[in-house]
Amino acid sequence: MGSTKDGDKRATASGPRRRDVMVAAGGAAAGALMAGRVQAAQGTKAARAHAFALTFKGPNLTSLRAAGDAFDTDYLQPGQTLGAVTLAYRRDAAAPWRTVTTADLTPTHLGRASPQDRRMAYDIADEAGPALGLGLRLGIEDGQLAWQVTLTNRAGGPLEIGDLALPLPFHTEFKAKQPATAAVLKHSFISGHGSFLFWMRSNSVGPYLVMTPERETHFEYWEPRAGARQDSDSPITGYRPYRVFIHAAATGEAMRAAGGRWRQPLTTLTLAPGEARRFGARFTWADSYAGVRDTLVTQGGMDVEVAQGMTLPTDLPGRIALRTLDSIDAIEAEYPDQTTILDLGTRNGRRVYELRFRRLGENRLTIRHGNGRATHLEFFATEPVETLINKRAAFIAAHQHRDPAKWYNGLLAEWNMETQTLLGPDNYDRITGWRIYEVTCDDPGLSKPAYLASKNAEHPVQAEVTALDDYVQHFVWGGLQRTTEEDDSYALYGIPDWKKNRESADPGPKGRQHYWRPYDYPHIITMYLGLYRVATRYPTITTRLDAATYLERAYGTTRALFTIPMKIAEWSAYETGFYNEVVIPELIEALDAAGRTAQAAELRGHWVRKVAFFINGKPDLFGSEYPFDSTGFESTQALARYALDHAGQPGFPVTRAAARRFADAQIAANLFCRGVIEPAYYYLGSDYRAAGGDAFTLTYMAQMAGWALADHALNDTALNDTEDAGAASAQLRLAWTSFMSAWALVNSGTAESGYGYWYPGQANDGASGGGFEPASHGTTWLGQPHHRGSWYYSSESDLGFCGALRMAATLVSDDPVFGRFCFGGTLAEADGWLTITPRDGVRRRLHARLQHARLARQRLDLEVQGARFAPSDSIAWHPTAARLRLTLDSEAQRQPPTLRLRGLPKGRYRVTGGGTVEVAAEAAWVTVALPAGVREVAVERV
Repeated sequence: MGSTKDGDKRATASGPRRRDVMVAAGGAAAGALMAGRVQAAQGTKAARAHAFALTFKGPNLTSLRAAGDAFDTDYLQPGQTLGAVTLAYRRDAAAPWRTVTTADLTPTHLGRASPQDRRMAYDIADEAGPALGLGLRLGIEDGQLAWQVTLTNRAGGPLEIGDLALPLPFHTEFKAKQPATAAVLKHSFISGHGSFLFWMRSNSVGPYLVMTPERETHFEYWEPRAGARQDSDSPITGYRPYRVFIHAAATGEAMRAAGGRWRQPLTTLTLAPGEARRFGARFTWADSYAGVRDTLVTQGGMDVEVAQGMTLPTDLPGRIALRTLDSIDAIEAEYPDQTTILDLGTRNGRRVYELRFRRLGENRLTIRHGNGRATHLEFFATEPVETLINKRAAFIAAHQHRDPAKWYNGLLAEWNMETQTLLGPDNYDRITGWRIYEVTCDDPGLSKPAYLASKNAEHPVQAEVTALDDYVQHFVWGGLQRTTEEDDSYALYGIPDWKKNRESADPGPKGRQHYWRPYDYPHIITMYLGLYRVATRYPTITTRLDAATYLERAYGTTRALFTIPMKIAEWSAYETGFYNEVVIPELIEALDAAGRTAQAAELRGHWVRKVAFFINGKPDLFGSEYPFDSTGFESTQALARYALDHAGQPGFPVTRAAARRFADAQIAANLFCRGVIEPAYYYLGSDYRAAGGDAFTLTYMAQMAGWALADHALNDTALNDTEDAGAASAQLRLAWTSFMSAWALVNSGTAESGYGYWYPGQANDGASGGGFEPASHGTTWLGQPHHRGSWYYSSESDLGFCGALRMAATLVSDDPVFGRFCFGGTLAEADGWLTITPRDGVRRRLHARLQHARLARQRLDLEVQGARFAPSDSIAWHPTAARLRLTLDSEAQRQPPTLRLRGLPKGRYRVTGGGTVEVAAEAAWVTVALPAGVREVAVERV
């Protein structure tokens, strides 16, 4: 999350302590990662066998380790034990459920076949007499840890089992100052017979512990761990481990009574007198992500690969590839009349299907496999991405406070989709306590102008630019931001709002100098830079300030980022990655282009210093205002990109080898806290916080750090080398899945669909949720009850949409799993020509990574500025002949458009209206100026 209460070392004496800033929890993880086996995270190492090292105390498993592990990681929570089960039963349907946990019982029999094996028997009775016999076995079988439960009906009549749950007390709490390899992050997919879980350390070094149900067992529901605290002022609750349910109808009744929602069937089991049933799960070690996928198959489950994403716009197809030892008997759509499923046959041992959804919102596919088994996949269908981009911006601009009598005149406001309430400092709605900052400032309040400016730099709309200028004039300059007429010029006030801070009786950092939080600054830099781009590009759009003023303020705010937090609070902006600071190199280029070379040099010095710290120092890759967080991975890729692009230049303080090590390390860390394998739209491609996939998924880092995955895979991996092709292609798939993922939070739709899936109503069309809650019910980070689904406040979601705008591109890839596929667009092939229609929402960038019959590899990157590709059939490429034909949208610009190209074979090329250009090396970018107003562009070898 991105916000700072007056906590940590900058805390007020009276206020509750919030987050420890820049703690060292992740520092050791980063160091281990840098020195460790990054290939383990990329899935390129050959698997090796690991044995279990188990410690029992009586019937309880008290320690679970990998024998011979390079790191002393106990996967179990200290003081907790594995092996108990919880069940609910009743003798007739009119009776209440009776809940029993074996942790509260004494076994009637305790045996062991070996020191690594325990077998327990329990007799369960009630006032009516004997009810159940319960047998437990936990021990090594065929090198795996087997956990088996046998239920026997000892009553005189039928017994209904309403719950059967397995508590999983794994060490998943990341605490400050504990060893980086002490805790593990849970990845989980609970969705029928293909369910799985795995746990991994933050250094990404294997082995990973994988849990799968046995063949006749399925998982259908889960409950999150209780007792972990995100904030030092969160309520203290008793510890309860995460639980996975084999049957959950009894719990489901209580869940629904509490307002919870769940989309999978919740089942019961009826045992006849004397009948016995066995259930089981297996734990296995895997060396890598690829090893986890292989384990799912060998254990009788299913490995699912996805192309395009599990959030799918209605104008784009997606694909799934299923690898399993089972037969695929059927794929059933939740809405068959509005779903198209095409069987594309078998490819490399996988059954491949193409999917299209026409019903907006959640769409469940049920895969029937293996003679009676079922696995559920959850997709989400949205409107086209360009529609989402435009609707979201229009919504922000339309929900602005416009009252000159209010001190917050011009504020781009928060909105409650559930009650259709506009929030402001006079009405915080359901946001209480110190979290009221969410409405005016910090990352939630500042993300909206950052997105609105970024969007208008791509798709300008006069009313939206006017709203931004109103925000700058009335709310920012002289209010939120100190002016050039004030000391500490360009400083940005923090929480709870700028008015309280400016009027505070405290002259110091807890009052009138409360402008020391560096996270706030990049959002306003992004806003000013976006407005500068609008002012320099679009002659038909009127801005209130001239381009030079926007550029000057972007420069001043960046300078303040690196100086004022250090001056006021000794908080170094060089040692933490901030969201949106990726725009700083672009700002430096803009300053140079405008002739402001001294200002450019000054900011370049700050940026290079930060690059040097991250590459040469000991950065905490998981550091933020929490002991463990995932918020830095857009920034770390930008720093790695800059280092790799400049290494070797005279005076640059980073070597190429060091830059390469850091680039790989930070990508491994990015992948660690992201859904890489879990095939559900709210997991796959989403970032995870310390709770794993249990809470707050589809956050802004899904898309922001998704850009990082794409940038790394496109530029820093050997996509067509035999050894790395599979891993790099998988990373590209995951990057585009991440790009698509959080668009599911935009509440938009047609009149027929009610203008939005999450909170219907035309007033909510274009609103956004701040995150997704996968649990059936609970409380969001902002303190509101949830019932599975999107938040009703947008919070920081617009930060993610900023990242999505930066990443937006169409990719054509020869994928080893799916074959030739177009991500973010459509593709047609005829007579050697590839005809591509970009549908990524921005229509400026194309990437291609192909395997050619004659060439070892073929890549193409192109970008247009000052124009965009036309909305249909706008790119035609003949890879063999090295010919391009482009159709551009007419778009009034102050400057003629330019075309940047990379990847064409060496030689001379003729460009329509651009003369001839020489391509000296395929890896070098070539920039071509095009005539003003040009619509058709051809690039042909001379």
